[in-house]
Amino acid sequence: MTTDLQIPGPFETRLRSLVRWGLYPASWAVLLAGIAGILNSTEGPASIWAKSVGFLVPVYLLIEITLPYQKRWAMTWASFLADLKFVVTNGAFGVAISAGLAWFAITTAGDHPGPATDWPLMAQVAAALLIFEAINYALHRAMHEMGGPLGRFLWLSHAAHHLPPRLYLIMHAVFHPVNAVFIQGFAIILPLWAMGYTAEAVAIFSMINGLHGLISHFNVDVRMGWMSYVFSGTETHRYHHSADVNEAKNYGATLMIYDILFGTFVYRPGVPPEALGVSAATGLPPYERFFAVMALPFRRPG
Repeated sequence: MTTDLQIPGPFETRLRSLVRWGLYPASWAVLLAGIAGILNSTEGPASIWAKSVGFLVPVYLLIEITLPYQKRWAMTWASFLADLKFVVTNGAFGVAISAGLAWFAITTAGDHPGPATDWPLMAQVAAALLIFEAINYALHRAMHEMGGPLGRFLWLSHAAHHLPPRLYLIMHAVFHPVNAVFIQGFAIILPLWAMGYTAEAVAIFSMINGLHGLISHFNVDVRMGWMSYVFSGTETHRYHHSADVNEAKNYGATLMIYDILFGTFVYRPGVPPEALGVSAATGLPPYERFFAVMALPFRRPG
């Protein structure tokens, strides 16, 4: 297995240890402060959601640049230029859908009553997470494992996210807009609207999702211990991006409960995958070929 040879000095060793075991609890402290603000502040839940997740992004970027876990996975100038095409496109479409629909769900929650409207707040949050993850797990697993024309379409709409042979924060933006429509529309927005959660519940749900979306694509040695059996994090999601399809499981985006229940949970603490990306045998274009990647879902079977 290829790993990075690093001989850090005493200060870097202590700093890495602090980040390894302290960053995840500290990130939750930020979320809990945001949740307290939602419960006790007159400021709107959507604004607190945006500030909480927005605070974590530059902090994570700084740590990732300073203390990369695997230098072979780190962003390069060439990979940044490739990422930028997806960032710009998805900023205009996919990310706009993601952020815009989340904002819409938070700000309009309460206007549409549903079965969960009168539930206790934490019961609403738990239900939102479990329902989202059930739909996401089914969709995500179908994208990887379903056969036939529909399965092929789903995989080719999702494959863009697996083409990079690296894993870091900005690479999280490498995805196809069609994929964003499926996940955001069917796994998030539709069930949030149908269940009639309050704005506070939707904001807390979105904050928890946002944290784990960030940290799961983080090229930093962050350990979650037993929490890796509950939430998706760096050590579990790295294996989802493994080039070895036999270990590229862990379909959960935020929770790992369905992976554990259905036998797709892979957890090897402290051990990185041998390689990331997809095999050249798939015939898929490299993700640097942006327009070829955008055309993948609409490509006729060869």
